[in-house]
Amino acid sequence: MQTRIHRSDSVLVDRIRAEIAEHGPITFARFMELALYDPEHGYYMTGANERARGADAETRLGWEGDFLTAPDVHPLLGMILFRQIREVDALLDHPRPLTVVEIGPGKGTLVRDLLHACSRSDPDLLTRLRYVLVERSPMMRRAQEQMLAPYERRRNHLQWVTAVEELGDRAVTGLIYSNELVDALPIHRVTVRGGALKEIMVDVAGAEFIESLADPSTPELGEYLRRQGITLPEGYTTEIHLEAVRWMKSVAQALDRGLLVTIDYGHTAQDYYAPTRRDGTLLCYSRHRIVRDPYTMIGEQDMTAHVNFSALALAGEEHGASVAGFTNLSHYLIGLGAEELLADGSFDSHDLRRAAELFRPQGFGGTFKVLIQQKGLSAPTLRGLRFRPFFDGVLDVRRSDA
Repeated sequence: MQTRIHRSDSVLVDRIRAEIAEHGPITFARFMELALYDPEHGYYMTGANERARGADAETRLGWEGDFLTAPDVHPLLGMILFRQIREVDALLDHPRPLTVVEIGPGKGTLVRDLLHACSRSDPDLLTRLRYVLVERSPMMRRAQEQMLAPYERRRNHLQWVTAVEELGDRAVTGLIYSNELVDALPIHRVTVRGGALKEIMVDVAGAEFIESLADPSTPELGEYLRRQGITLPEGYTTEIHLEAVRWMKSVAQALDRGLLVTIDYGHTAQDYYAPTRRDGTLLCYSRHRIVRDPYTMIGEQDMTAHVNFSALALAGEEHGASVAGFTNLSHYLIGLGAEELLADGSFDSHDLRRAAELFRPQGFGGTFKVLIQQKGLSAPTLRGLRFRPFFDGVLDVRRSDA
């Protein structure tokens, strides 16, 4: 496999070429890590993207940026997550503090909406709330601090860390959640040739990036598929989410008692590796346009793959976080009272039209899924899981000895 790829020129590209020249072909996971998270020029960090646009790089998010997240569409998700926090607070018998951890807060829109709802509806909870933002990008942290400036007097309730591991094992009593984070974690790309699993590597030939095939860089790739009962057919190309599994392990270990809520677009393993997805789910985004070439505009476009929720569920189970339920975003919002919130007279017709985007079956409402896992709550009944479009067991969580 020697596919020639359109190249782009930047300091980041030179860094990637230099690493390949020194160490040989790199995995796509390493390439994606550099493209998105290089400390100086990665898409989510600082540098090239910011300079190229002549604007604050936070503008990549939202209506004027490269892609929309649910909080950009309407504050409803923040209002709903506040209700989820109140439910967790009651289940935990109102601890002091109640810790809420958001991993990958973006511009801070979601926490702003959540804190606004909390200040209006439950001042006592606000006094007990410890809100931790996990953010590795200095640029995005500055955007979050600016967004949360109205809550400056409550800064003792806000804390920033760069990784969830900084919190320590079993340090959180409350809620840990993420919204559209896992889809941007680096993925390995694989294919099947001659009946054998091969990994797609990134190499250079002259000034061009090329893709080539190699034996798997780690036995974890084959093990990932085996443990989920997945057998890929000849010629099938897809992604394997080792980094997402490691992420779930660290998140589950950080939680002592409470809930893990993961919101993202994705599928169960059975659907992810269905015959209709034989080319995988990797996509790039720039100015709300899909770009199928990950080797152009490096550091200046988003790069994403759908989430395998079965893998997350299995990783959580193995580290003490059992599945409480799995639903889609529309049903989750309805279960926690979205209709009631939208009918209180606070929103005009324009606001309501934007809110409707969160319920579209082919958009946020159906494509986005919500995985809820719990520790120490003895199989709680949760309002957000009252309406589920899937059979119980659809995640097909398998034990390591299965």
